[in-house]
Amino acid sequence: MKTLKLFNAVLAKESDAEVFISQDGFIIEPSALWAKKEIVSYYAKEMLNGNDLNKTFHKSWQKIKESTRFELLMEQLFHYFSTYGSRFQGEVYIPDEVLNIPDLKLNFKVIKAYSEEEMQEKCIAILRSGIALKEETINDLLSILHDELEYDFTGKENIRNKEAIIKIADRYDVYPENNVEFLRYVIYKTTKETLLIKNDDLIKDIKQSKFNPTSLFESFGLEKMAEIFNRFKPLFLAYKNRAPKVINKISKLSKVYHKPLVSNPLNNATNMLLENSDLHWLENATPFALFKALSACYSRMYGQDTFVYRIRNGKSWTKKSIGTSVNELNYDFILSYLKSKYRFEGKKFYFPEDVEFALPTSEKMFVGNIPTGTRFFGERLAVGIYWENAWGAYDLDLSGLNIAGKIGWNAAYNQNSGQLMYSGDITSAPNGAVEYLYANRGLMAPTLVMNNVFNGSSDCGYKIVIGKGDAISYDYMMNPNHLFAEAKCQSVQKQTVLGMLLPKDGRQCFVLLNFGAGHAHVSGNTEISVMATNALYQQWYEPISFNLLIQELGAEIVYDKENADFDFSLENLEKDSFTRIFV
Repeated sequence: MKTLKLFNAVLAKESDAEVFISQDGFIIEPSALWAKKEIVSYYAKEMLNGNDLNKTFHKSWQKIKESTRFELLMEQLFHYFSTYGSRFQGEVYIPDEVLNIPDLKLNFKVIKAYSEEEMQEKCIAILRSGIALKEETINDLLSILHDELEYDFTGKENIRNKEAIIKIADRYDVYPENNVEFLRYVIYKTTKETLLIKNDDLIKDIKQSKFNPTSLFESFGLEKMAEIFNRFKPLFLAYKNRAPKVINKISKLSKVYHKPLVSNPLNNATNMLLENSDLHWLENATPFALFKALSACYSRMYGQDTFVYRIRNGKSWTKKSIGTSVNELNYDFILSYLKSKYRFEGKKFYFPEDVEFALPTSEKMFVGNIPTGTRFFGERLAVGIYWENAWGAYDLDLSGLNIAGKIGWNAAYNQNSGQLMYSGDITSAPNGAVEYLYANRGLMAPTLVMNNVFNGSSDCGYKIVIGKGDAISYDYMMNPNHLFAEAKCQSVQKQTVLGMLLPKDGRQCFVLLNFGAGHAHVSGNTEISVMATNALYQQWYEPISFNLLIQELGAEIVYDKENADFDFSLENLEKDSFTRIFV
């Protein structure tokens, strides 16, 4: 159910029943009980239990710490013979080790019931917020609105998500009024691409398409299209073989109607001083655009000079940069504006212990409902990846890379007498499998946590699992009561940076990232991998967090969620948790 996926809720239906509390810790409101069977079934599939969390090759960290590398290698070879050696036709060999998993202490999760009006407003508010959204999320929102709520779009909703505007135009014939967005719609009709990028690939796709845009351009108005002709000239000219007359008309009209693009100073906040005359740009910006500029200035204020840039497809590249003196002034300027616009005096926020949320800038940079860059702290940490063959990959390989070398699937399982350990390599997961890295108290080196798709699709699904590491024993790998989060996500290429372990103030810290390694390949200690590691270390060692910003905006932080106006506990995060407070 899409409403459960996005909001942990269903549509409300009248009921005289009492609140239902399941053995698994679900509290279902009376008005949601009509969907009780679907709710229980959905979360049974979505949430990992204690057994799932311990479907590792070896079953205890004590075994890893005390075994020699040769002993671990021999057991690993038996496993390889039973999978690749038998072409996955025989029984998979896993060492016979005893598990003694602690009983799960329940954290109650409330399943809400929203009226049609409330659900409609929640969906439209996300589309109206201006935050960039994943295509899957847009499709889910439109499906709820159109299919479940029978909502008719009017074009007056003030939707600010560019991809959603295009899909609404295509599905429901409600066209954008902005000429740039209308051109984006024409490009989408031509190529099924929503990005306005003047590159060779898009121009080639337009030229090869049989779509004729004449009627669309004429219905919208040639004068309005002429205003942006020069800005997107290569894209317009790519249509000339299909629509020569209308393209020639727009070209001629552009000599009269052309409007130059005015640069948004927020895009240059790290090297150009913002002034009072620029306030209208801040007033018309989404809060997430302001967060992005604020964060960029903050990181440079504190010395970051190397950056890993994440691009739209989830991949990345690395670049050196030079700081300027405007960053501190612009940081204060943007923060002062945020304080004037968003005031949270008298509001109480609950944040989970040992979790610092990253500033949300784009839902495309979320892992599940958690912003990329969120940091998790503990004396020890266990970080891993869970997958099932049915999700698109048989063999995922977890590894850690730091100055001391590599630990993981084709390297050592134990670094520096147990400072960093690997749970073992599993090459097939018909019923699910998990691989972990364990960061002990003594780990001092920043460590990239990597995933490699060895056998499977580059866009396979998996869950990133984050928990506090217990004292080393023979009982289990992951105590389900010490789990921070499990976040379902999708790989964007064969090699992915899941996150980074950053020892900080005598504790371990894991930064949740999940982006494609791209040009910053980090399979070894090459110059580019060292630069990528340094960039991520600089960026995430002491960033400005969502928690800190909320305090700057006047909110009170409370430690009892029952007394909070806004509950940000990890198990109760919804798709709009980070957007609705700024609407």
